[in-house]
Amino acid sequence: MISIISRYIKKLAGPALFLAVQAALVSGCSNEECYENQNSLPLAGFYSSEEQPQAISIDSLTILGVGVPGDSILQDSVRSLSEVYLPFRIDQGSTTYEIRYLGGTAGLLRLSDFITFNYDIIPQFVSSACGAVYYYKINSIQHTNNYIDSVTCPGGEITNVNSQNLRIYFRVKIFDEE
Repeated sequence: MISIISRYIKKLAGPALFLAVQAALVSGCSNEECYENQNSLPLAGFYSSEEQPQAISIDSLTILGVGVPGDSILQDSVRSLSEVYLPFRIDQGSTTYEIRYLGGTAGLLRLSDFITFNYDIIPQFVSSACGAVYYYKINSIQHTNNYIDSVTCPGGEITNVNSQNLRIYFRVKIFDEE
């Protein structure tokens, strides 16, 4: 009877010990510092280019990445868009986006604006548990002028702070005339 119990304990000890070790490893790797935002994802807000700029929403837009392998559509035929995340490439120091206008005269004429962000990629070590994130120091921004008046990065860099760090100013009078 004792030998049966000992065999039973040995059979259970293997899986139980394995589970105990796994639980210890998982709880040892759980670190609350990694719950904070670790993404440096640029958030662009849309504003009027008037003397007193105001946040605006624009109807009928498609936004695509230019020169990106695979599917590069970030927003497709969106109505009432007031901000958009524009991820930057980490394999080169520039990223270009196309904003296609689908409504009104602009849609009929198939007008688009292009924005190119040129930047330095700055890796930032967070911790051994969380790894590293990328910050982007903006060197220059070029854009076409069909409907875009200007594009700015008020802080000069993109970090993991979760807020609008890019502003795209549109000529709203042109939209109003359509």
